[in-house]
Amino acid sequence: MEKLCTLRILTESKLGRDFEAGEHTGLLLGDSGYPCLPWLMTPFMNPRNAAGMSIIERTIGQLKRRFHCLHSEMRVEPSRACRIIVACVVLFNLSKTYSAIEEEDEHGNEEGYEELHLIQNQDFQQAGYAARDAIVNAFFN
Repeated sequence: MEKLCTLRILTESKLGRDFEAGEHTGLLLGDSGYPCLPWLMTPFMNPRNAAGMSIIERTIGQLKRRFHCLHSEMRVEPSRACRIIVACVVLFNLSKTYSAIEEEDEHGNEEGYEELHLIQNQDFQQAGYAARDAIVNAFFN
C-alpha cells in the first residue's frame, strides 16, 4: 500500500513529470518506497558489501556532527528545510575539498577523506541503478 501511494505521489507531481521530460537537471533523493531511476536515487536495499554501506553511514554521521541542525527534527517550512540541507551539504563538501576541518569518528579518531510511464520499466530502473553506482564509485570510493 505504502509503495503504491509513493509511486502515485511521484507520477502525479509536477516535479516528477518535469524530471521525466528532462526539464530539470540534477538528482532527487527518495526513500526505498520509490523506484531507483537515473534522476531519482534511492537507498541500497541490499548493499553488495559492508564497505559501501559504512561509507554512506560514515558520511551521514559526519554531516550530522558538523551540522547539528541535521541531527534532529527541523521545525521550518519544507522549502526552507531543503535550502538548509543543501547549504549544509555544499559547505560540507567545500570543507572536505579544501581540508578545512579534520573529521573525527564517534570515538574521536580522525577519519581519512576519502509522463511517467518509464518508472515501471525494468530497463529504466536498471539505468537508475547504474547511475547510482556511478555516483557511489565517483564520490565515495
